Amino acid sequence: MGTIRQELAQALRHFSNATTIALAVVLSTFAGVLAGYYLDEKLFHGKTYPWLTIIFFFFGLGGGIKNFIILTKRFTKEAEKEKGERKGSSVETREHQHKGDSDRES
Repeated sequence: MGTIRQELAQALRHFSNATTIALAVVLSTFAGVLAGYYLDEKLFHGKTYPWLTIIFFFFGLGGGIKNFIILTKRFTKEAEKEKGERKGSSVETREHQHKGDSDRES
């Protein structure tokens, strides 16, 4: 375990990653709805309403799911790398301490 500061920093990183993923999904879906609504109203003067809005909602939702998958893979890879670095540094520290103990015995 690390210090309280390290634990807090790690918790905030996890919260930040979760917030980023949630915002990516919601905002891409919202952008799809806005694009569909704009096309319905401005280009077709509401004649196709709500069909383009619905279609672009699904485009936005698909983009949100794609963002979810990409960001989840990226954050998982970063977490594994960070976990490996922390584990490696603690192993090195223990090996260094044991080496120092054996040097003293000689």
